[in-house]
Amino acid sequence: MPKEQNEPSSSDEDEESLFLPQAKEVFAQRRKPVVIPRFPENYPDEEINPEEEDVDDSFTDDEDDLSNEETSEIVKASTDSSEEEQEDEEEIQNQGESIEQLGAGREEKEDDDIIVAICNAAKPQEKTKPPDLRTSLNCMVTDISFHPNEELIAMSDIEGEITCYKYGNEENELLHTLNHHKKSCRALTFNHDGALLFSASKDKSVVITDIETMKITQSFCKAHSSPIYSLLCMDANTWASGDDDGVVKVWDKRRSVQKPVAEFKEMDEFVSSMITDSGSRLLVCTSGEGTLTAFNTRRKKMEGQSEVYPSEMNCAGLIRQETKVIAGLGNGNMYIFDWKAFGYHSDAFGDHPSAINCMLPIMDNIVITGCDDGKIRAISLFPHRFLGVVGHHKFPIERLDISTCGHYIASTSHDGRVRFWNISYFENPDLKLMETTTKKSVRNKKRSLRKEKLGFQLPSSKRRNKGDFFAGFAEPEPEAGPADEAKNESEPEPDTESSSDSD
Repeated sequence: MPKEQNEPSSSDEDEESLFLPQAKEVFAQRRKPVVIPRFPENYPDEEINPEEEDVDDSFTDDEDDLSNEETSEIVKASTDSSEEEQEDEEEIQNQGESIEQLGAGREEKEDDDIIVAICNAAKPQEKTKPPDLRTSLNCMVTDISFHPNEELIAMSDIEGEITCYKYGNEENELLHTLNHHKKSCRALTFNHDGALLFSASKDKSVVITDIETMKITQSFCKAHSSPIYSLLCMDANTWASGDDDGVVKVWDKRRSVQKPVAEFKEMDEFVSSMITDSGSRLLVCTSGEGTLTAFNTRRKKMEGQSEVYPSEMNCAGLIRQETKVIAGLGNGNMYIFDWKAFGYHSDAFGDHPSAINCMLPIMDNIVITGCDDGKIRAISLFPHRFLGVVGHHKFPIERLDISTCGHYIASTSHDGRVRFWNISYFENPDLKLMETTTKKSVRNKKRSLRKEKLGFQLPSSKRRNKGDFFAGFAEPEPEAGPADEAKNESEPEPDTESSSDSD
């Protein structure tokens, strides 16, 4: 049995006969001796071993020729690869240098942009309005008045001091200081040509001062039996005053006797404001009892009086070429009366969030109001809508006045400061004062628009609107082509009123 096991099988012999001859041929082709060339000039100091020479001589001529060819190819391949590596390294270095140059260029550009931004920020910005004014005693400013022909402004404070300033965009210059009144100076106004300054005080006196000499021309020590609240120059010679008890008096400065030309007692509360038309025929007064009363100064009688409104009337103004009177109330409502029809209002606007303390018509259909929340708002009339916030104080606005050039308005508050606001942008017809880039649903459209308009900041305000930051991200609406216009004309508009009523 062991002998049978050691004998090769027929299958093994077949495999050897088939596999071994082919494998030997393949291995004979692939197995080629690699000879490392040795050059004596490169190794002069080394001794050559004779046995190694015998080994080299043992190779046949064909194998020697083959090995020499392979070595030459290897040397050539190595030199080519080294050259390619050098070229790659040079390209990498060049790329690195170019990337570094680009990075350095970007850094230099960023540095230049930063330097330009710093230089622009360091440059003094162009001033568009005069700086704020403060009283010498840092007390509350009670009234202000612009000169009708020159760049002068007069202001009075609660201590009875009157100061006159020459205003400008760069600085304000103090010209005069007057101390005519013992108590608070409540009202202050220039006459039509600016030659005289009228001032009324809580001590019941009225003083007329010459602007050139700054001397008192006339003084009425007991002009009223109650403290004077309001004052108005009607024309070159006549002026009117109203006190805390609702008494209105009309004066003529040409009379030698210090007695009023006419006296009216038709109101039970303080006379908050007085206005008149260009002909100075009617004197319209508002009262703390909530009435609007008109007096005919020539006939010396009352022309008409409105019904009593639920809140005090604090201010009034003429609009629409003196054909209408607008009055502001303490509950935030505004009522419009037709001229010579003062019994009941013809229109109303009641969206103010707080009391309206003062009012200033600057154009035929634009009125600026000062409110209890410390904001000065611009309102467009016919149609009635808010234009935005002109300026703001921390405390309620008490007085407003406009300069002779019409570019500035001044406002006072309880903080003892007079602030100027540049409103020249109202003269630009292309200016869009209120833009909305977001679409709102019909249900919340009125409420959201009212909220935006109440807090929308106009260019005169120092604050910015929240939507201005994202204005650049808004995508422009695509222009409608002729096909879209035809489609829009064919489609009926949705009835928003019915949908809002249904909600």
